[in-house]
Amino acid sequence: MATATRVELRRLAEEAAALAGVVSGSLGPRGGQVLLTRPTGEVLLSRDGRRVLEALNVDSPTARMMIACISTHCNLIGDGAKTFIILLSAFLQGLEKLIERDGAPFCKNVQGREKHKEKCCGLNQISRFLMMLHTSILDRIVIQDLQKHFLTVFSAYDTDINRSAVESVLEAYFCGKVANDRQEFLSQLSCDFYYKATAGKNATEVLHLMDECFAELHTAVTGLPVSSSRILEGLVLQRDFAVYCPSEGEKRIIIITEPIHTALSDLGIEVVITTERHYQASELWITKRTEAIIKHMQHSNIKVLLSSVKQHEVVHYCAEGCGISIVECLSLEEISLICRITRISPFRPSQDNFHTAVTEAGVAKFCQPLRLGAKRYVHIGLTGTHAFQPHCMILCGPVRGVTEQHACAFHGAFKMLRQMFTVVNLTECHEPKSESQNLLNSQRGLAEEQFKEEPTDCDNIQALDKQLIPCGPETEKLLPLEYKHPDKVGVPESELSEKIQHVHTKVEESMRCRHALVQPQAHKDGYTGPSYGTSVKDEGSNKSCLQGNASCSIKAGAVVPVGGIFEILLHYYLSCYAKQCQSTCTSTLCFLIADVLLSIPKTLCKTQKKNTFARLYLEVTGALRSKQQLLLTDHKSLESVSCKYHLVASVVQCAARLLSIDLIVGIKKVPQKAVESDSEGDQ
Repeated sequence: MATATRVELRRLAEEAAALAGVVSGSLGPRGGQVLLTRPTGEVLLSRDGRRVLEALNVDSPTARMMIACISTHCNLIGDGAKTFIILLSAFLQGLEKLIERDGAPFCKNVQGREKHKEKCCGLNQISRFLMMLHTSILDRIVIQDLQKHFLTVFSAYDTDINRSAVESVLEAYFCGKVANDRQEFLSQLSCDFYYKATAGKNATEVLHLMDECFAELHTAVTGLPVSSSRILEGLVLQRDFAVYCPSEGEKRIIIITEPIHTALSDLGIEVVITTERHYQASELWITKRTEAIIKHMQHSNIKVLLSSVKQHEVVHYCAEGCGISIVECLSLEEISLICRITRISPFRPSQDNFHTAVTEAGVAKFCQPLRLGAKRYVHIGLTGTHAFQPHCMILCGPVRGVTEQHACAFHGAFKMLRQMFTVVNLTECHEPKSESQNLLNSQRGLAEEQFKEEPTDCDNIQALDKQLIPCGPETEKLLPLEYKHPDKVGVPESELSEKIQHVHTKVEESMRCRHALVQPQAHKDGYTGPSYGTSVKDEGSNKSCLQGNASCSIKAGAVVPVGGIFEILLHYYLSCYAKQCQSTCTSTLCFLIADVLLSIPKTLCKTQKKNTFARLYLEVTGALRSKQQLLLTDHKSLESVSCKYHLVASVVQCAARLLSIDLIVGIKKVPQKAVESDSEGDQ
């Protein structure tokens, strides 16, 4: 029998609050670790929100759906699990209070419906509003308002990356992933690995490879302290030598994915064996063929044979006599990574191509045994044509759980860096629709209502119909945010102000080169609000307020100071938009989401001094209103803007999916399929 359960908003809010309560205590640099125990005796001690949530035994389908959304987000971004569930919980709780206080404001036009149907219709209406809010409002605010506050990890030129900025980003990331006594060491280790693997260049392709092949680029060693972790040049293969023949200088390597000493049937040869003598002759022929293949490799100066299968003892004997080392039983992932680095294809001896010169061979600087803990590995230094500089990370820990936690944190760090160096294309701002079309849409009862902005007193400008206008001080006089680097601590005040001004000038020059600064433009119709564009000039044609695709995107390397600054900025501009919006439903949702965003800085400030959040909030919003430069002296670390944007968008989409659910149908028994009979008697 199948049972149907109606989804209530109260239930969703309680489930999200329970999940948020598990990980909220570990949020931020001063958060603690979560200890989970299972009936089997397994213990998990971690600060990684995703690992903790996925380790829970959850029965509710909607709670499992929340965890699945978090896992999907972390697979793409690599970070943000704790912030995700805290924002989702705050939104669902705020929405529940809003509906209880104001009834069902999103379905007042529904007549003749029962109360539960009316609530269900209202939640579905909110779900559609949330999806519209993501593309129509959030993207516009990021482009038109937030973009001028972004910093960059690039130096004066696009190809040069500021190492201190990357270190600040990684330091902030590891503060929420590992124990406090290991954060600095592991963040520095990850930064060193990134620079050695990419040679300090903005190589998105290399970061993509590091993300895909992370399992083959690190080796976990138990029984050693964490401080023994290090970076080695080349790759560490998870096997020992089957045959080791030491040699000096560079070595030519060859890859094989099939047995060299094989049966006649595997060679596609038809042989009739009737006597024992015939069988011995066939075995002798196969052995001589194997010897010829190994001799051919020796003549081609092959010194290392990498095989994905186990080779016969005859192959070992012949290779040892010819001075060829053999590493066998390598995983297909390791073989694939070596092929990508060296750009060679596996050698196929079954095709009888050993009579010609071996061209598919790579070069290794060294290939030697390596002992890590109680195990032996193969350490090989590959020389390839790929942009990736082969390096391997050795992660040490006293027990397996520690190494797994650190490996998961490193993998997420590379995902985060890949996302940070990727341009995020947002929804472009198109021409505002006409009044007649808006009236037609309203008559049709569409959820995607149009917005009208009214000019504010502080702006004193004439607003265009249906155009988003930022509230607050004149944006052309608003200075971008600044932060204080760790190396400025202890500097005299006079010298510090000069250095801050110098850094501010450099940041402005860098961002101007990358078209990241705001360039106010005057419109022919008298509108003097902000217009974000590239170097493309307006030829007089009636174009969008955002010219070119570069204006409708988050630049690669964009960062902001940590500590809830992004959330406070988005809260400020979203609240300003809600005050101007004439749609009651949209304005209500914008105010709700704006208040929900403050739950992150509030949670982060709980472990600090009293009134820390109030001082931070007043400092940021006061600077925005008074057109002053904001110096966040207490925020030394940075975080990726792209990751924060994707986090907010993922929370909005997850909430929309949850609110669109009407019923949960539980099937206790799998239905049996009817078996059709082909017999004539059953027809």
